[in-house]
Amino acid sequence: MDGEEEKVRDFYDHYGWVVRGGVSGEHALFREFSQPYYSYHDGVAARTMDSFADLDGQLLLAGGGDLPEIHLTVARKFSHTTCLDISKVAIDIARNKLENKGEFIVGSILEIPKPDASFDAVYCAHVIYHIDKGQQEKAVRELIRVTKPGGRIVVIYSNPDFLPKRIAAIKGRLPLLWKLRRRKQDKRSDAGTRPPLYFFAHPLSWWAQFDDECEVQMKPWDVMGNREEETLLINDMVASVGYRLCAWLESRYPDKAAHWWSYPLILLTKRSGTRSSTS
Repeated sequence: MDGEEEKVRDFYDHYGWVVRGGVSGEHALFREFSQPYYSYHDGVAARTMDSFADLDGQLLLAGGGDLPEIHLTVARKFSHTTCLDISKVAIDIARNKLENKGEFIVGSILEIPKPDASFDAVYCAHVIYHIDKGQQEKAVRELIRVTKPGGRIVVIYSNPDFLPKRIAAIKGRLPLLWKLRRRKQDKRSDAGTRPPLYFFAHPLSWWAQFDDECEVQMKPWDVMGNREEETLLINDMVASVGYRLCAWLESRYPDKAAHWWSYPLILLTKRSGTRSSTS
C-alpha cells in the first residue's frame, strides 16, 4: 500500500465511515442534497443499472466502501459478489449489508489478489480519483486484468473541468446578491477537524489510452456534487427547475453532457482476445 492509499484508508476508517449524530462523515461531506435532487437521482440510478443490463455472473465491487443503495442494487443482479476495499471498516460494513453472502477482501486495487479474467463485471465508483495520480493507470489496468473478455468495468470518475464548477466560479465574481447560497445544517460536531482526503482527476481525454484493451464509452452520470448545489441551487424552487433542466439536457445531448457534468460514467468493455495487462 502506497502513502496516498494509507491516507485515504485512514480518512475513511477515522472519519468517512464513522457515524456521529446519526450521520457518517461520507454522508455529511458528499451525500446531503436538496429534496428536488432525489427525483433527478432516480435517473442517475437508472443509468448505473443500464450499464450492467446485459451482464451477470461474477461481480467485483472495487472500493465499494459502505455499499450505498446503488451498489447493493447492482450486487443483487449478480450470482456472486466480491467486495474489495483497503478499509477493514468498509469491508465489515459490506459483509453486514450483504449478510455475509459473497467474498470480502481487505486489499488494494493496485494489486488485486485474483487471477486474470475472474469477473464478468466490475463496479468502481468514486475511487480512482482518490488514488495517486501516477498510479491511476495501474489501477485501471488491474481492473481490466481481472475482467473476462467481453466483460465490463463501470467507473464513476470526476471531470476536472465540469460546467457547474465554471458557473460557480463566475457566480463568485458577481455582485453580492448573486453570491447567495444554500445553507446546510452541519450535523457533525467534528466537521472542522476532519483529516485531508487525497483527490486528483485527470482530463477526460486521459481515458482514451485504454482503447488498446477495451471499447471506451463515456456517458453522463451526475451533474454536480453537493458543494456545487449549495452554491448554484440556492433554494428548493431553483433546485427543482435546475435539475429538470439538467435531466432534459442530458437526455437530449448525452455526449455533450458527459463532458459537461461533474461525474461521467466511464464504460470499459474488454475486447475478446485481449491479453492480460501483466502478460
